[in-house]
Amino acid sequence: MTDRPVAAAVPRRTRSIPVWVFVLSLVLAVGAGLGGGALLWAGESPADRQAAEARDQCEHQITVYFNGTDPDPVMSAAADRLRGDARFASVRTQTRLEAWAEFKRIFADDPDLLSKSRPEALPAAVVLMTRPDTTPEQVAPDLEQLFPGAEVRTLGPCSP
Repeated sequence: MTDRPVAAAVPRRTRSIPVWVFVLSLVLAVGAGLGGGALLWAGESPADRQAAEARDQCEHQITVYFNGTDPDPVMSAAADRLRGDARFASVRTQTRLEAWAEFKRIFADDPDLLSKSRPEALPAAVVLMTRPDTTPEQVAPDLEQLFPGAEVRTLGPCSP
């Protein structure tokens, strides 16, 4: 046997991930998870909230309009009477002047229409939101009997 010189054992370099890369990856993964969770926890987007409000309005809103020379006192008395009704989640009023202000805001870009309109032509209104277990169609006949001179309107069936 020949003696061959044995090469000194050279330590093998293994390719390991530097610790800082591992820590950075861990921090990024945790941050992404927390960020995504926070977005989910924060709730709906503004568009989702708007769609939900439109659906609620469609499914639960009923409006009682009062016309005449001075509809505001009649509307206020009707609202007071309806506030104690268990079928309604909310009762909101709109005076003739509030309706006129809203009309002007909506049609601000149509000065011709505004010049031909007048506040006396608008009604006062009681805007009702029914409770989840009640629909406007269920209470409309009762409201028509309760306020025979008023116009009772529902928004109709919701679009899918």
